Amino acid sequence: MEISMIAEAAWGWNYILQKGFALDGVSGTSVREFLHEGLGFDDGFIDSTVRTIFLNNSPVDDLDHTYIKNGDRMALGSAMPGLVGIVMGRDNFYKSFRSGIEVKDHSRVDAAPARLAMKVFSTLAVESGRGLLARGILVDAAVLAEFLRGKKAQIVEAGGLDADGFLARLDSLSGDVAIRVTFA
Repeated sequence: MEISMIAEAAWGWNYILQKGFALDGVSGTSVREFLHEGLGFDDGFIDSTVRTIFLNNSPVDDLDHTYIKNGDRMALGSAMPGLVGIVMGRDNFYKSFRSGIEVKDHSRVDAAPARLAMKVFSTLAVESGRGLLARGILVDAAVLAEFLRGKKAQIVEAGGLDADGFLARLDSLSGDVAIRVTFA
């Protein structure tokens, strides 16, 4: 479903990016490949801006030899402040302080469809949010309807319907819905 909103509405979508959404990918894909294909990030952006990556609650350092699978949970962020932020960041001098919780399973699974639960935090949500939303994400219909109810006046068009019609349509759906959001 396509949603077009006024430009000022863009910042509000950081709530959805941080609360959680889903993306489809392929099991057996490396984290780096998933960041390329699923999120549209290039290597320069990954290396300079995506400084914190958690896969199933464990920090990831080796993006090329850590693989995703169906049902994984991934959280992404830019550099986090403070000592904890430094320690949790990718490939840093202090990563040995978290060696007990880092990703241990580097086995590759067979290629198959995979759906990942995603969260994007901090300034990374601000920097990449419009691009992610334009590419498309999956959001629970009830969560999306609740979110958009308070933003009806910011909706230009949604799925060929006005705001009220689109919200009524969302209320009739359950589970994840695929959306692409642009801002005019």
